[in-house]
This record gives sequence, structure tokens and C-alpha cells, in this order.
Amino acid sequence: MSNWDNLRNELDHWQEAGLLAGMWWRDDDAVEVTPALDHILALEQCYHVPLALAVVPAGVNAALVARLAETLDTRVLQHGWNHENHAPAGQKKQELDDVRHLGDVVADIRRGFDVLSGHFGNRFLPVMVPPWNRIADDVVATLPSLGIQGLSTFNTRKVAFPVPGLLQVNCHVDVIDWKGSRGFVGEDSCLAALVAHLSARRAGQADRDEATGLLTHHLVHDAPTNMFLDDLFSFEHPALKWLTIPGVFPWQ
Repeated sequence: MSNWDNLRNELDHWQEAGLLAGMWWRDDDAVEVTPALDHILALEQCYHVPLALAVVPAGVNAALVARLAETLDTRVLQHGWNHENHAPAGQKKQELDDVRHLGDVVADIRRGFDVLSGHFGNRFLPVMVPPWNRIADDVVATLPSLGIQGLSTFNTRKVAFPVPGLLQVNCHVDVIDWKGSRGFVGEDSCLAALVAHLSARRAGQADRDEATGLLTHHLVHDAPTNMFLDDLFSFEHPALKWLTIPGVFPWQ
């Protein structure tokens, strides 16, 4: 049995239980208009799969603002400030860190928020996507006071609200093999991760209310990655629903 069959069988179980499996798509590291960015925006338009684009505020230019204004369902999330690592040598990379003074980290977040809200208006959702999916706990605690209402990292969330006023919705399927080739991780790996999270949600082993998130990085996509995304976005099942990004982060 193929992994596509496994996915269809899992979704059959959702349908039999009268449940709808919500999924969402996040792409990281947007800075400027490139052929790679145009490709994923074309995928969004072709397959009507809404896109959450994590934009690095320090690098935003007018061309990116104009390009995203042409899209229908793309929403902009905040990807730190300038995607700069502040962790000491030998430690995992982190920009929203506990190495610097908290006030310096907060100042970067404020600058990024002002840039994105000023350029993108209602297309910008106040959701923090930490570079490298890492953020210090004391930084998380400050986010609501800075106007940030959402947080997205990677792996199944522990709680829906890590601090009051901050909704966390993560991604769970990464298409890139960061620890190996830094190319496509492979169809089998992606589909296995997808089925595993859907199954855990259905069984109550993971938060059923956390939509299953697909994570991409357009700047490093290769031909096999793009082929997989074509196959995934063209896959249909009555129990599968790709969510709008405001639907993933519905402010109360």
C-alpha cells in the first residue's frame, strides 16, 4: 500500500467519524520577489490553497509589497526581524533569544511589526514565526503586549495558549531535509509525517483543534519538492479542508 493510500485511508476514518481534517500551509523566509516565490504563489492560485507567508521584515521592498497585493488568499506573518543568529557558537541558531537583553529583542520585534503592518495593512496577521522555529520563553511572554496575537513554530503544540492572548498553531510536515541533503526530504517521509499527525489528532493523542501544518521554504525548493507539492495540492478527499489563514488564527 502506498503512502497516498495511507493518507486516503486516514481521511476515510475522519469522514466516518463525521470530522473534517483542517490543514494549513506556511512558507518561510520571504524577502523579495524571486522565481521561487512566484512559483509557490502560482501554486496557491492554481490549487486554491491559502498561503501564510512568513516575511523577514528587515528585507521587505516595494516589489514584494506590490506582488503580494496581486494575490487573493496570501497572508503575511512576521518572521522575526532580520533572521540573524544570536546564539553562541555550538548552540542551535536562534534570533528571538535569551542571550541578548530582553529589551533589545523586543525592540527588534517592534520594528518588524511596524514594517509589516505599515506595508501590508490587513494582509498582515500579527503572528510571530520565529526564525529556525525557536523562541525563548521570556520572549514568548512579551508577545501579546507587542500586539502579537499568534505564534507558529514546529511540532505538535503543548497548549493552545502558551500565554494569555497568544494562540499557537504550529506546522508538522517539513518538506526539506535540513539535516541531510537540504533538498526534498522525500514523498514517503512527508506523507508519513502527515498521516501520523492526522492520526494522532483523530485519536486524541494530539490536540484535535490544531490544524495540521505544511511547512515549505520556497528559496530551497528543487524539482522533486515542487512535484510533491503539485501532487499534494491536487489530492482531494471530502474530509480534507485547506484552511484560510484567518481561519487558522481566528482572533476572539
